[in-house]
Amino acid sequence: MLTPTRLLIAFSFLAVSTQVNAACTTQSFDGTSMSRCNVWPAFPSQAISVKSTYLADSGGDDAGVFDLDLSIVNASNAKPIATYRKPGAFNSDAVRFDDLRIDTARYRLAPEVRAFGLRAKFVHSSHAIPYEKTDLALYVREGDELRPVLEGLVVYKNNGEFTNDCEGYTREIRRTLEVGPSSHHGFADLIVTTRGTKMKNTRSASQCVSKTTHLKSQQITLTYDGQQYIVPEDLRGY
Repeated sequence: MLTPTRLLIAFSFLAVSTQVNAACTTQSFDGTSMSRCNVWPAFPSQAISVKSTYLADSGGDDAGVFDLDLSIVNASNAKPIATYRKPGAFNSDAVRFDDLRIDTARYRLAPEVRAFGLRAKFVHSSHAIPYEKTDLALYVREGDELRPVLEGLVVYKNNGEFTNDCEGYTREIRRTLEVGPSSHHGFADLIVTTRGTKMKNTRSASQCVSKTTHLKSQQITLTYDGQQYIVPEDLRGY
């Protein structure tokens, strides 16, 4: 049986959740725009809101960019508390921008600094040259503004090449991010662990045979330089 205190906590949480749902706007991706809004568990009276809108290149070849509008809002009335805007944040062409998700894992970078993340997904739908990746960015609040402190870290990547409906390979990489015990310039170091597999398909008589190999795990520490975390080239980009 719930005690009166627990009932009060439960009703209070329900009230906050209802307010957030009323204040937040979520729009499924229709190819040209999307919006996401999640309550921030670290600060239940606040919500993280993100919108992204497509702007086509003048060449008219299905290439363009997506703008980024990011904000922390009051959960009860959607009033902005801190904001950030980046025109042309995401390129979209043959490898197209496909999704954007809010990451509210416990990124405590300093005793009084909690970051949150955005995970941007990109895909290239092709049997011959399949490709998919997810980038992670982290943001912190500074007064009424949000500031990126980590950008371009590839946390998921799956790519390959096939010469027919069987023969070829795919390589999958997954990265996890942990807050480390040491720090630089006031922010905790970030520990990135990379794990991966490679699957090779070959034809044997009339059968397509697959062989999966586990790649060697790697670990690297990202340090803060006073403005951003330094991400090596082999952990970012395409």
